[in-house]
Amino acid sequence: MDAKTAHDKARSLIEEANALGGDETVNLIESHIAHNYGLLSRDPVVKAEGAWLHCKSGKKIFDGVAAYSAANLGHGHPLVREALKAFLGSHAPTVLGRFMADPYLALFGRKITQMTGFDKFLPANGGVEGPEAAIKLARRWAHQVKGVKGTPQILYADRCFHGRTLTVTQMFDEDDKVARQGFGPWPEGFKRIAYNDLAAVEASVNENTAAVLVEPIQGEGGINIPDEGYLRSLIELGKRHNFLVIFDEVQTGWARTGELFCWMHEGPEARPDIMCIGKSVSGGFAPVGGILANDELMSLFGPGSHGSTFGGCPISSCIAYAALNAIEEEKLVEQAQKKGEWLMERLNAIAEKAPRIKEVRGKGMMFGIELTQDGPDGHHFTELLLEKGAIIKDTHHWVLRFTPPIVASKEDLEFALGCLEEVFVGQTADT
Repeated sequence: MDAKTAHDKARSLIEEANALGGDETVNLIESHIAHNYGLLSRDPVVKAEGAWLHCKSGKKIFDGVAAYSAANLGHGHPLVREALKAFLGSHAPTVLGRFMADPYLALFGRKITQMTGFDKFLPANGGVEGPEAAIKLARRWAHQVKGVKGTPQILYADRCFHGRTLTVTQMFDEDDKVARQGFGPWPEGFKRIAYNDLAAVEASVNENTAAVLVEPIQGEGGINIPDEGYLRSLIELGKRHNFLVIFDEVQTGWARTGELFCWMHEGPEARPDIMCIGKSVSGGFAPVGGILANDELMSLFGPGSHGSTFGGCPISSCIAYAALNAIEEEKLVEQAQKKGEWLMERLNAIAEKAPRIKEVRGKGMMFGIELTQDGPDGHHFTELLLEKGAIIKDTHHWVLRFTPPIVASKEDLEFALGCLEEVFVGQTADT
């Protein structure tokens, strides 16, 4: 296809999307896309910038979830956007087999290992591929290094969220029938233990234990924060009993909790053996994920042992390299610390006046607003907040997850706080 034909055709494709009405958009999605997600709003989003979503109807909505922390840098960060435009203009290949060398993957790899302090990075597509790769690596380590002859055991913490592949689907709550029912039997070698309970780990470890897998703060589980020292103690237990520790930092990573990674709050002694990353590593522009580990562990993956066609491809690597630079340029950790302290004070002040708010908990800019269970559940309040112009989404029925873009301005955040106060204080508690 020649350049002019491509240009004209491309414009017609964009115009076709812009011409779709709201109802037509929703009808097409419901007719042609699997219903594994439900729509909170039937007003299509046609533009996103910073902390704001702009809908087809003209309504402007504050994104208080930041796509589950994929948009820590906000939507359409200018540095990442300009890097992507320059990449496309350079005619660099967008995808290559990993058997070909690529300068963007080289730069991304150097940057992510420098920032995190790990020796090696294994690139993948989305966040769920991190735990999958980590489990594979832990099992191979158990067989080849620890000498496990039978099935390696992976301990996982109750109510932690690691995605929705078959391997980790069994990790949903036993009573979460929508997520679990009809997908068994489960892969062998996994055991559920209590979260934030070191005694539960010690009681479950045996000679076949390969790893313990946890979220440093539970996101989907309701923004549950473990006791100080829990993460560091897991590392100590791993050394004592000879198992690996895997921290899933897909949601908590990249400054969300006020440190570059959540485990850093407990010092260098809390560094995991394997760390899963994703979401905001790409600034919200592309599905990028993976795992980080030291040389000794990562060397267990040789050619052919694990892979992904698009994992680490040139366009994803360029985007992620730009996003990591943006995280540093924006001083995202410092922003999360300062804004997080201020937000916690404001949220607690609202909670004191709101009978339906039981507790506010959080770290950095990751907050859970737990409701009392004597009235409508969290989804009811999510809908009320959306009407006011803010997305603050429910999880596990009785918790509202508030994880706004870290770059959101104080004025932006004041708007979201105003919506919360109006819904929880300005109206009766059961409306």
